[in-house]
Amino acid sequence: MTVYEVLTVALITALAAATIVAIYWGLANWVGTFYVVRCTECRHLTFNSANQPRTSCPHCRHPVLTHPLHALVHPASRTDVRVVGDRLHF
Repeated sequence: MTVYEVLTVALITALAAATIVAIYWGLANWVGTFYVVRCTECRHLTFNSANQPRTSCPHCRHPVLTHPLHALVHPASRTDVRVVGDRLHF
């Protein structure tokens, strides 16, 4: 029974910390210091300090680190991790 109580407290603490971080990100976006934008090269969501699309993102610069399962399954095309069939265009 003690294990379940400890796991419950750990889950509550993790959720509370994630909620506080999300609130601060939202406030930073509201103030104008933090924006969620799309990368112009691969269309992934990324963060930027200006309200403009980034020219590259960590997904473009380090595709094997950000998509390790794709790199293992597709050894011939490890760096080709573009978003295919993206319907969101702006």
